[in-house]
Amino acid sequence: MNGRGALGRRGEDAALEYLQRCGLHLLWRNWHAGHLEIDLIMEDASSVRIVEVKTLQAADGFDPAENVTRDKRLKLIRAARAFYGAHPTQKEIKFDVVAVLFDGERLLEVNYIPDAFDALG
Repeated sequence: MNGRGALGRRGEDAALEYLQRCGLHLLWRNWHAGHLEIDLIMEDASSVRIVEVKTLQAADGFDPAENVTRDKRLKLIRAARAFYGAHPTQKEIKFDVVAVLFDGERLLEVNYIPDAFDALG
């Protein structure tokens, strides 16, 4: 795994641990539908949460959540529709972002943004 891949995996690990401590239950990790991918699919009592994890090094100088562009949001919405088609649920589908920041090997921050966007925008 290359440096960015390893960093991304560490970020997903940190995000998953954080979300589980918040009481969310993991349904899938790195769920794929063709070329579409969802980093984490979590569940609580009332919703299924499509979670995009963005991880950066502090030296990069900006918030990892800024990398969730309009195009990325549209891909996540398409992926969520594919997920719903394969796994229908009565629960509300929500879109969350977790921004993870490292300083070298040291975890600095996990910033959870629930309901970061919706399927309409």
